Amino acid sequence: MLAVMRQRGIIYFTAALFSILLSVWAALKTSVINPDAICYLYSARAMEHGLMLATHLCDQAKWPFYSMLIFGVTKLTSLSLTASAYCLDGFFSLISVMAFIAIVNSFTHRTRIIILAAIVILLAHEFNNLRVDIIRDHGFWAFYLLSLFFALRYFMTQKGCYALLWSTSLIVATLFRIEGILFLLLFPLAAFLGTRQRLKTFLQLNILTLFGGSILLIGLWLHPQQALGRLTEIPYGAIAWIHSFQRISEALVQNVLSVYAVHDALYVAIGMMSVWYLLSVISNVSFIYAVLVLYAWWKKIAGFSRETYLVLWTYIAINVLITSVFLVENLFLSARYLVALSLVLMLWVPFSLDYLRKWPLWLAGILVIVYGLGGIFDFGHSKKYIRESGDWLATHAAAQQKIYSNDYQLLYYSNHFGDAIFTTGRAYENINVIAQGKWRQYDYIALRLSENEWKKNAIVQEIHLTPVAVFQNDRGDQVRIYQNK
Repeated sequence: MLAVMRQRGIIYFTAALFSILLSVWAALKTSVINPDAICYLYSARAMEHGLMLATHLCDQAKWPFYSMLIFGVTKLTSLSLTASAYCLDGFFSLISVMAFIAIVNSFTHRTRIIILAAIVILLAHEFNNLRVDIIRDHGFWAFYLLSLFFALRYFMTQKGCYALLWSTSLIVATLFRIEGILFLLLFPLAAFLGTRQRLKTFLQLNILTLFGGSILLIGLWLHPQQALGRLTEIPYGAIAWIHSFQRISEALVQNVLSVYAVHDALYVAIGMMSVWYLLSVISNVSFIYAVLVLYAWWKKIAGFSRETYLVLWTYIAINVLITSVFLVENLFLSARYLVALSLVLMLWVPFSLDYLRKWPLWLAGILVIVYGLGGIFDFGHSKKYIRESGDWLATHAAAQQKIYSNDYQLLYYSNHFGDAIFTTGRAYENINVIAQGKWRQYDYIALRLSENEWKKNAIVQEIHLTPVAVFQNDRGDQVRIYQNK
């Protein structure tokens, strides 16, 4: 028994070490922070002057817990806001890795499968690819996976303490992303699908939710003028989903389908969105992991208990509901929105890898490594030139001089706009705002365009100035900085 515990300890310690190294590597290789990070960092800085100001700076700051944590870490450690954010994200990623391995460990005591689980999460392409981004999703994924672990433990043991830990984890996850509320509200319904003590299970899973809901109702009764903020988005989502499908069907009738297919517009819309969604999920989980998941389902390799399947498929169903509604409503689905679903699907991958033998195992192993390295190393085109352009402006432009740039991140690194960057960034996004000679009112004009855009853009032809600085990447994307003297 002691030897087994020592083995487990080595696996967890090694996985934790590699997770920390991956997070450090992600922070070091990042030359330009992601656009959402600008909002979180400015909001964190504004916490010094009060929560009200911090939550009204920009859209992402309306859900302020993540910015508060960044501010807190900065105060405790004296690190910069950016470094504090990366430390936080690295810590959350560490929790996610540990929770993923612990979940697989709860299914099996075979050391080989637990080692494979560590490899699977540490080489998860999209999960690692997003380590470079300063986003509140890292905190959500960490406590979301912890909630899944506690849900599995609860359904296996029926101990009330795990029900409390499950709801506590999701409440913390909700502080990062509003989707946590949907898991809190919808998951307990699984109690009526396959448990013996259905009402008891349902109530135990809802203890904290009912308590919190009661406090909310009392608060609204005492202060009826108080707004619910983003909580109003929850009932709105279902209505918006129906209207969005109607809008898509009408667009197909007007612009795509022939008169003979008008009556099938709704079915075409459903089919089109379903294929789009399926391809997005496969891309997010990675092709090799998707194949291994399907193989595990086909061969029934994992051998999970009935309770385990109930928990896992309920989490999958809720994820599909949330993300499919978002896709239909917005006709857009960012990769990070699908990571929560991918993390659950990946739980089958270690069992498939353990089942394979000889050349299929070697082939799968090579593909897992190749896809994994794609999430760790950057094989695309560098954005370092954007950072260099912003740094150049920060050095050369005086505080009273006016700067224009059509690139939001460049404006951030110019260190010139302060909190006004959010309104200015939106106003400057369309390059046409400096057309017809309006560019002359700025002391510096920093334009970011692709190689082809430089050749055909009318505004570029209008600016009869020689660039004082040019920065570019290996693809030919450039930032040209002009100075009006």
